Amino acid sequence: MDTNKNKYTKKQGLPPGTLIHTGEVFEKETLITLISYNNDEYFINESTSIEEILLLIKPNYVNWINITGLQDVDIIAKIGKEFCLHNLMLEDILNTHHLPKAEDYGKHLFFTMKALDMNQIDHSINKKQLSFVLDKNYLITFQETKSNLFDPIIDRIKHKKGRVRNMQCDYLFYALLDVTVDSYFTLIEYLDDQSEEIEEELLNNPTREVVKKIQQKRKEHLSLKKAIYPLQDEIRKIFHLEEDLIQKTTHIYFQDVIDHLQQIVQSLESFREIVSNLLELYLANNDIQMNDVMKRLTVVATVFIPLTFIVGLYGMNFKNMPEIQWEHGYIYVWVLMIGITAFVMAYLKKRKWF
Repeated sequence: MDTNKNKYTKKQGLPPGTLIHTGEVFEKETLITLISYNNDEYFINESTSIEEILLLIKPNYVNWINITGLQDVDIIAKIGKEFCLHNLMLEDILNTHHLPKAEDYGKHLFFTMKALDMNQIDHSINKKQLSFVLDKNYLITFQETKSNLFDPIIDRIKHKKGRVRNMQCDYLFYALLDVTVDSYFTLIEYLDDQSEEIEEELLNNPTREVVKKIQQKRKEHLSLKKAIYPLQDEIRKIFHLEEDLIQKTTHIYFQDVIDHLQQIVQSLESFREIVSNLLELYLANNDIQMNDVMKRLTVVATVFIPLTFIVGLYGMNFKNMPEIQWEHGYIYVWVLMIGITAFVMAYLKKRKWF
């Protein structure tokens, strides 16, 4: 079933705030991971029960609750009830086709975006919804499937690297956002490498398969543009939030994420131009090949037109044709045709037609 065609069918006609998972199912069950830490210590706990996790939340610690798997709507609803999350927020979390968005719900900041990486098997782009709910005392992240995207941040927490253990939830939110945006650079580099391979293929052995690859790259660019371009404006909205959610001292870090996004957008523009140039190169190669074919056909036609005229002339069935009675007429015609052919070929070669 084409999920892209049917992604909104389930929600049609339902009231706002109705909780329905609209994406694909990647995990058999929803896994909840709680990472609690402060400057002195950290704790990591995993469970499939939100009730168990709630008992392990520690006051005066930074509590990061990571939800992996969104197919269980009941668990998402329980999380919303326990943390007093608005139903519209939960609806956006379950809508895995949502565009990037930042929304201030007063006590909570909601932020959703795409986690992007390259499928190493079929070289397609994997797009997974990633949502954040920020509170003054905790951060909740929602992922469609298990990934190693946040492993660098977990490693910093475990080994007390950088500032993360000394900072609050807003800095953790920035760190997770930053590592997600930085992963876009790797994807862009990978796409650039693929474009270079396509260019070499175009120059060495252009086939119709190359056109399919170019068209695929154009689709990937549009998909990336849809996922990345709105992020800058949505992150800028964070600067207008109340200071108790995002401290002003943390604003500079979010500005750094915006700077990275600007570089990525510029790289995407370059990627778009590369793809357009590849298509133009393919069309130019086709024109060159067509010109070569037409040139060869023209050479053949130029050689055979006078020969066809001679053969046609002496192939007429008139009785009074003096040359027909010549004893060596057949040889004379051959010598004439060979001479004409040699002259035409020499002339064309002098004009560098072949």
